[in-house]
Amino acid sequence: TVMATLGYIGEKLDLLVRQGATLGPFTVTLTNPDTTPVNLTGATLRAHLRKKALDTVKVADLDVTITDAAAGKFEFGMTDEATAAIPAGETLKDAASVYVWDMELEDASGRVLPLYYGDCKVFREVTRV
Repeated sequence: TVMATLGYIGEKLDLLVRQGATLGPFTVTLTNPDTTPVNLTGATLRAHLRKKALDTVKVADLDVTITDAAAGKFEFGMTDEATAAIPAGETLKDAASVYVWDMELEDASGRVLPLYYGDCKVFREVTRV
């Protein structure tokens, strides 16, 4: 379980992904500064992975699902099919293995709030069908 607080830039959260493996799902409870849950009714959550922040092409979408809107709970992750499609270099020092990602929430009134951001390092899959 991950706890998060709404803010102006979001929380830094780096991801480690292995190609072909399922990532998560990770459960998050969003809270207001006074620690009450954020009501997610009518909200949309989205998260993207890109090679560089300004790239127009997405490498992958993360699956984000609100599981209990009134309690501020949602889950996020990626399927094994999604992670298998992410290119990776031979080592983590290879630039092909390093990406950026972020997640944002659009509330029912249309306000967009950053939740998470960070680097995403992708380990090359060795065992595959």
